[in-house]
Amino acid sequence: MRAELAKVRALPTPLWCLLVVTFCGLLGVAATWQWGLGADLLAVELALGFPLAIASIVFGVWIFGVEYGQNTLRRTLSADPRRLRLFFSKLLVALLLVAAVTLLLHVALFPFYDLAADRHGETVAVRDYRDLFVAALVSNLVYATVGASLALITASMAGGVTVALVFVFIIDTVLGVVPEVGDFSFGIALADVVIGIRGTESGFGEFDSGHTSSQAALILAAWVIGLAALGWLRLWRSDVE
Repeated sequence: MRAELAKVRALPTPLWCLLVVTFCGLLGVAATWQWGLGADLLAVELALGFPLAIASIVFGVWIFGVEYGQNTLRRTLSADPRRLRLFFSKLLVALLLVAAVTLLLHVALFPFYDLAADRHGETVAVRDYRDLFVAALVSNLVYATVGASLALITASMAGGVTVALVFVFIIDTVLGVVPEVGDFSFGIALADVVIGIRGTESGFGEFDSGHTSSQAALILAAWVIGLAALGWLRLWRSDVE
């Protein structure tokens, strides 16, 4: 894990992800100052939640894709040929850092959103903000795992980012509207889990999959574990160039 953390500190992509999501969060504070929070903390969700989701996908892809992009996988495996250990150490670093940044930004920006909302006679309810954070945390961990898995499946940094974004925002959206199949899509399962946490459909539209939160969590887990298993299988069976 120390080697992975050293790469995170030394290479620019993680820093740029952090700077961009921080900037977007601050833009949300400015928007709240100007127009208010909106329904169900909409300003926070759009300015902080959505950029964090994108950054989680990109960072998840990066944690494995950087090895392919810089052709360093052979050297990494020469130092320690245990591919399963490499898989879990990289994934664990990605998940820990995504969780830490999600927590840090939500905590750090809370008083600023509350101060900005006070200008309009509003207040940020601690319980609602906590639920928003928990939903964002779960979503970001899922997105990071999906990004990491697709980076392994494509064996590419650029390919992983492209496929991950297309999968999340296009392919899965199409699957979501297919009768019978849509109820078991990745996106609707994640939306059901988030709705179960927050008790609101804000930001996800109106879905009626008919699944309970527990059933949705199982469907979501099947998607995440399945993609991760395919990623691991590709890493295990692929030749290193």
